[in-house]
Amino acid sequence: MLKGVVSGVALTLAVALIGAYALVQSGFIPANADATPSRLETWMARTSLEATLRRAAPKEQNPVALTDQNLLEGVQLFARNCAVCHGSAKGAPASSPIAKGLYQKPPQFASDGVEDDPEGYSFWKIRHGIRLTGMPSFGYSLSGQQIWTLALFLKHMDRLPPAVQEAWLQVQNWPVASVNQTVKE
Repeated sequence: MLKGVVSGVALTLAVALIGAYALVQSGFIPANADATPSRLETWMARTSLEATLRRAAPKEQNPVALTDQNLLEGVQLFARNCAVCHGSAKGAPASSPIAKGLYQKPPQFASDGVEDDPEGYSFWKIRHGIRLTGMPSFGYSLSGQQIWTLALFLKHMDRLPPAVQEAWLQVQNWPVASVNQTVKE
């Protein structure tokens, strides 16, 4: 009897795997960036990210001190590396053409802030990126100190000192000048 149960379980798993493979091979699971993912895909991605962050994100306090200068440096790093996808102080209504074309839509931080995330979570996401989204890994192009500085800015972007707020308001998420220029040949 036990042999029959084990055989039944093995056969069921084999049929499920073959069915899943056939479904993927059929092209019925959308691969295009403008298709809405299924609830299962969304659940799997969210659950995996949350579990990874709980396990792998730094738990220690941010080593970058909360100073106006460090916040200003965070604004500048954000402007150079993040604003094209995550926006300016104007938020979601002013998202860039790149942000509008990405799926999943990148959060526009002035509207959908991450101030409630632990800084270690922001550090991990910036350093490693997020698989199957448009979020790249900056671990190869920014130092740990720079990534912590960005995490500091993100944590405090809703309550910036006046001089830093002024710099944040100047950030542009798209190079407007180059959009208005045309190439003549």
